[in-house]
Amino acid sequence: MAASLRQDYPKIRRAGAEVAVIKPDTVEEHRKYSAALFGVELPYLFVPDPNLDIARRYSLLRNEEHPHGGFYYRTFWIVNREGIITYKSVPWKVDNGATFGNEEYQQIFALIGSEPGNWIATCGLKTP
Repeated sequence: MAASLRQDYPKIRRAGAEVAVIKPDTVEEHRKYSAALFGVELPYLFVPDPNLDIARRYSLLRNEEHPHGGFYYRTFWIVNREGIITYKSVPWKVDNGATFGNEEYQQIFALIGSEPGNWIATCGLKTP
C-alpha cells in the first residue's frame, strides 16, 4: 500500500485530507526508516509519540511484542479537512493474509470526497 499512497498522496491533499503516521520514533528515525525501506522520504504527516501518550489514548499498544520488535500496533489514519478522523485501521494489516485491498483502498478516497486512488498490489518496498 505504501507505493499506492505515495502515488496518490496529492489526491488526498487536494481533497483536504492528510495521512498521519504515528510512531514512537523521532522524526530522524522515521526518515532513516523510510529511506531504507522505500528509497525515499515518505511525504505524510509524521507524529512522533516518544512517551506513548497517543498510543495509550487510542489503544495502539500491543500486549505482546511483535516478532519484528516493538509493542506499537501499525495503524493507518486519514484525517479530513475538519481534523476529524475519517478512516482508521487499528491494527493495520497489509502483509501476508491481509484483507486490505483495492476495495478498501477506494473506500478511503470515497470517504474524503476524492477522485479514486490507483491501487498498486505490492508492498512498495525498495528492491535491491
